[in-house]
Amino acid sequence: MNVFVRLSILAMTLALVLAVGCSDRGPNGGTDLAIEQGGPLVMTHVFFNELLLQIKNDFQMLEMIAYRPKVNFEPYAGGELRPVPLLILLPPKGKDHYYYFNHGLQEIADELIATGQIQPMFIACISNDLVFGGYFFAEDHPGAGNYDTLVGQNLVDHIESFGLTIAEPAKRGIGGVGMGAYGAFRAAMLNPGTFTSISAVDGPLDFDGPDGNSGLIDLFVPSLTEQGLLGEENWKADYDSASAWPTTRLLIGGALAFSPHDTALECFVSPTPTGIIVDITERYTIDDTMTLVTNVVTADAYNLDFHLPFDGAGDPYPPIWNAFWLPNNLENLNTSALDDVNIFIATSDEASFGYHDQTMSWASTIQNLGRSDTLLTVHEYEGYPGNPATGDQYLYDLLKEMLIFHSNSFGNGD
Repeated sequence: MNVFVRLSILAMTLALVLAVGCSDRGPNGGTDLAIEQGGPLVMTHVFFNELLLQIKNDFQMLEMIAYRPKVNFEPYAGGELRPVPLLILLPPKGKDHYYYFNHGLQEIADELIATGQIQPMFIACISNDLVFGGYFFAEDHPGAGNYDTLVGQNLVDHIESFGLTIAEPAKRGIGGVGMGAYGAFRAAMLNPGTFTSISAVDGPLDFDGPDGNSGLIDLFVPSLTEQGLLGEENWKADYDSASAWPTTRLLIGGALAFSPHDTALECFVSPTPTGIIVDITERYTIDDTMTLVTNVVTADAYNLDFHLPFDGAGDPYPPIWNAFWLPNNLENLNTSALDDVNIFIATSDEASFGYHDQTMSWASTIQNLGRSDTLLTVHEYEGYPGNPATGDQYLYDLLKEMLIFHSNSFGNGD
């Protein structure tokens, strides 16, 4: 039996039950937090088809929490039940759905709404994958999840099904930090016409950098070095070890999304009296095996294979890097989808993983598309004394900039 099938049979039975139980849990989401201009709303939901075979996500859950503005509440809770614009925020590598709330989202939104700096908006925050930190919010392999359809289509449809948001592209925005910045652009570009604004803070936005030989390429040698394997061919990739190697963990997530050995699985799902049966009817695999890594989680249970985009010396391996990773570089996606989309990019030369150069390179690419300067804003920021902008010390201030930007893009709220 296929490994994915073994992992999912029991889980899918439970997921079918859970799928009909997701609902709006009220303006406070079951918390005791005081309400000023808004409150948190827990929205965790089963996305059965999109997350059917995702690694270690046995219940096909997407964990979510949202900021719901007070005007959006029912009248008995002091609101007007007025639909508002929708903003989706994607977290960086290894962060969950509380990432933005943990950095002051509720307090910031309350303040900006109260002072009239932003209009009330519904802000939905989703979790990144916590096994390998994330899969670039992509969909090239079922083990990574189908985020292209999830984030840019079905998540929007799910949120709008509650009638709490304005179901118009002009009233929708998406943003993210780090890997979430890449995911925000990817979702907007592969689902044209869905979002009117994008905000992005330092992320892997140009895989090969401004010169074609940097970007993520600069992480290949550090990944081997942090494992003590530079010059070796046997890359360590088990889950327990990878959790201690931040660069390696980032590249594992990318490899599972962009260059898995099984590039696609066609399966037939059928219910039976004793559970769910998943029949794998077709596999599509990468023939090249030079950089194949096996048993990414544990040999006895998962046996997930993927291909590295580099060799033992840390040099790009063209059959994998050129054929599978670079086609997923933002500049090679649907750039025409950015027409008439307002874009805010924030970047610091202190950013982790060399994201600053990638981010500035992508900003230059957007400018070279012939866009008007009024549609693209590049905001450069720095960390605080003793706290360089390699962490999240900057995020509280940047969230204000992001929310004001999206509010302006949504118009006057009419």
